[in-house]
Amino acid sequence: MPLQVSHDLVTQLRRFDPAEWIVINLCEGEPQQDFYYSQAAHILEEMGFTYTGSSAWTLEETQYKWRMKTLLEVGNVPTPPWAMFERAEDVVFDHFPAIVKPGASHCSYGITRNSVVLNLEEAREQVARIINTFRQPAIIEKFLDSPEYNVAIWGNQCAELLGISTMQYDYFADIRDRLCTFEAKWVPESVAYQHIPVICPAPISAELYEHIMEAALAAYHVTGCRDYGRVDLRLDGDKPMVLDVNANCDISPEGGFAHTAAAAGIRYGEMLNRIVEFSLARSSRIQTPGHQNTIVEAV
Repeated sequence: MPLQVSHDLVTQLRRFDPAEWIVINLCEGEPQQDFYYSQAAHILEEMGFTYTGSSAWTLEETQYKWRMKTLLEVGNVPTPPWAMFERAEDVVFDHFPAIVKPGASHCSYGITRNSVVLNLEEAREQVARIINTFRQPAIIEKFLDSPEYNVAIWGNQCAELLGISTMQYDYFADIRDRLCTFEAKWVPESVAYQHIPVICPAPISAELYEHIMEAALAAYHVTGCRDYGRVDLRLDGDKPMVLDVNANCDISPEGGFAHTAAAAGIRYGEMLNRIVEFSLARSSRIQTPGHQNTIVEAV
């Protein structure tokens, strides 16, 4: 049963018995919204629901990129050099080219060709633009000019790779265009959308596959991801470096995770069923013979 929520999750969910219902948690949003990633999971936990995807803690830590990057570093997961700034005048950085991003946004919000900066002056200008526009700190990170690899992972303690896709930037000569901007992801009529192909499975060597798998699984575990997620990487030379961990990534039929599943020969319904099974397996609930759990889909 689909359940659309806007701000009052508790009232909407009270009519469902947590002992009888499993929630496919598709809530997104921004931190100021009551249904954003972390807050929605926190409410589901307090109400006793078994739900798919990561915990409130993981969703909170990965929402704020500087906290996610700190977890990666503490866990010895390779990630590009980075810094977080709340004022443009404080920016000091010496790894150029670099990329400047909003510190607490997903879905490529705030990512444009101007996000790639070549020197300290450009970095300070872009940091100021991000802070003023998005009212949040800015992250600056060494920009790795390589294909991007999106690694779909599912499972829990014994998590495994579902597959690796890649975005290729060969069409563009200018380094400022060699990234997945907001337009490249969401605006079909844009040049970036039309000329950045997504290839799945990624045409890579067995050796590179192993290195990407090692880094991605380490990132998945160190950030506490559950059931499913996506890890984004680029290469520094031949070394995979983790850029982002997407707990509760898009699992819509049109999303990259579903496309990766399809490339692995897994139908969409089978994919969702497996994710639900992961959530049941880690919960304290055991389905008894003759008892049928029902699913509510929170979006």
